[in-house]
Amino acid sequence: MAYWRMKLRDGKGGEDMWDECRRKGLAAIQYDPIQQVDLRGFTPEHHPEEWKQLRGSQPGSMACFAWEIRDGDTVYVGDSKKRQVVGMGYATAEIGKPAYRFDAQSPISSRGRGVVWPHLIDMDWDGPFEPFDYKDPRPQTTVLRLEQDKITEFDRFLRRKDHAEHGVSEKKENGAYLPEESYPRYTPAASRMIARKHQALSNRFRDWMDRAHNIHVRQEREHIDAVFEAGGRTFLAEFKVAYHGDTRRAIREALGQILEYNHYPPRISHDHSLLILDATPRKDDMAFLRCLTEKFSLPLSLGWESNFVFEFFPPLTL
Repeated sequence: MAYWRMKLRDGKGGEDMWDECRRKGLAAIQYDPIQQVDLRGFTPEHHPEEWKQLRGSQPGSMACFAWEIRDGDTVYVGDSKKRQVVGMGYATAEIGKPAYRFDAQSPISSRGRGVVWPHLIDMDWDGPFEPFDYKDPRPQTTVLRLEQDKITEFDRFLRRKDHAEHGVSEKKENGAYLPEESYPRYTPAASRMIARKHQALSNRFRDWMDRAHNIHVRQEREHIDAVFEAGGRTFLAEFKVAYHGDTRRAIREALGQILEYNHYPPRISHDHSLLILDATPRKDDMAFLRCLTEKFSLPLSLGWESNFVFEFFPPLTL
């Protein structure tokens, strides 16, 4: 999952297209030289002839928009005039595929110039959204991939907003005895995005197990994400999407479910459990899993996808 800051104005300081894009569930971009060019027939290495007419930051922004933004990516809408982030949402497309599409009859058009914006991405916008101030490091760039420091900064603003809505002061927010209040709720749009990515992760694991190990995985049994048998042992798999890349939170949520599914009466324990993330775990995540397996003898492995295969820690023999 990647994170982007996008601007939706018609030129520098021009007409604000955000409200129209929000209502239509779209993100849109428009540059005159490629107004009639469907970029789905091109690649980052192979550009149309008209591409040469783009100037400044336009080629980079258009390349990100057309070929890099994918389903589930988070998009923040920045407004240079207000110097605020005014919205956020999630790109929706076929899992793993670029979200870009071209529509010569696009419903997004600038009223002032009467120009259609044909380059589109379908979006699940969050709402209502409380804008927050920010300092843009590259204000002239329409589409900007966010680095981790900006992702963390934006997430902090969103958490404070959620805390304020629930009467949690900044002092309490930083307290050591409010772990539950330190995590914001998932928004409706985030929940829908997580559900799509969760199902896709489960399906990819099922297909990989069948292809690589000839093992049949049964999905969604008694609220358990997946179960299977291998080498005379029974396995439980719990899948988790690391929202905003937060693997710690994903592990935290999954562990409770794994313990319940194995030990809460009248359930029967499985021989081994897999906690499978959609993101590569950090060193601290692995250290935590090592502690659980060595100190408490939990039969547990942490899994993640890498180059179309699944890896496990501690290593797992199937």
